[in-house]
Amino acid sequence: MSETKESILKIKNLVIHYETDEEVVEAVNNISLDIGKGEVLGLVGETGAGKTTTALGIMGLLPDKVGHVVQGNIFLEGEDLLRKSNREMQKIRGKKISMIFQDPMTALNPVKTVGDQIAEVVLLHNHCSKAEALTRAQEMLAMVGIVPERYRDYPHQFSGGMKQRIVIAIALACEPDLLIADEPTTALDVTIQAQILDMMRKLQREHGTSMILITHDLGVVAEICDHCAVMYAGEIVEYGTLEQVFDRPKHPYTRALYQSIPSLDKDVERLHVIPGLVPDPSNLPPYCSFCERCGEKKGVCSKYDTSIVEVEPGHLAKCLMYSPSWKEAE
Repeated sequence: MSETKESILKIKNLVIHYETDEEVVEAVNNISLDIGKGEVLGLVGETGAGKTTTALGIMGLLPDKVGHVVQGNIFLEGEDLLRKSNREMQKIRGKKISMIFQDPMTALNPVKTVGDQIAEVVLLHNHCSKAEALTRAQEMLAMVGIVPERYRDYPHQFSGGMKQRIVIAIALACEPDLLIADEPTTALDVTIQAQILDMMRKLQREHGTSMILITHDLGVVAEICDHCAVMYAGEIVEYGTLEQVFDRPKHPYTRALYQSIPSLDKDVERLHVIPGLVPDPSNLPPYCSFCERCGEKKGVCSKYDTSIVEVEPGHLAKCLMYSPSWKEAE
């Protein structure tokens, strides 16, 4: 959202709906983001916040006939991806933007060797022979810590952590400018999570790749990200540097998320829980979406909504607390 940095991706006023005969699900509601070159942005929020839908919108992979970009722009190095044809997007996916999908078990083709699956991406985007592509596949396996000779093996011959490494190898095979990692460590145990995160951070720094890390784990964000955007009910409710969002959280939802994290210093019988449920995206209220769950709400919160505002340089929050309406209600 900062205009001073050299941007690789700009999202402006993006709205995405899932439309069926029965209902319209408002999955992403007027979000804007600006990601700099070499920057790692953490996209945080509960399940159903719209994080994965945002990523699929960037990649042009929304479900056919159901997912629709209603308004907005997605600029990659100045070019609007929403104006690209399917053929043009096929050339961009894997080469300029790659995505690590949430579940490595379903992201890999079970009837093709892992070497062929990595080589397929290389052949699609680079002018090279199949032998050269397979050599590149072996190099990528070595890069993510897998013995290159295993390029002839099939996905079922690898553990969950190794499958995730293969998915990362596929995503990085053509050295993309932007990497979208959708919950890359959720299905893995804690030890393997740490290894995967260390590897991703090392590869990101070596290649200068920009990255969007989608997660619900604030610890992962603290470990690897430069900036953080907190999503709730399809909206970005807070955005800032890691220091701003972690040390000086402004939105009540962000503060509630921190209160839900177990403390090593305090012995408590019960962890803090945010009351209530995320609002139904097919029936969002006309006022603040977090109002019904907010411990800091006032009467005005159930009457109006507000836009995201800058509460300090580079730190934005979407809350009536920072508007004149809130002050008048005090």
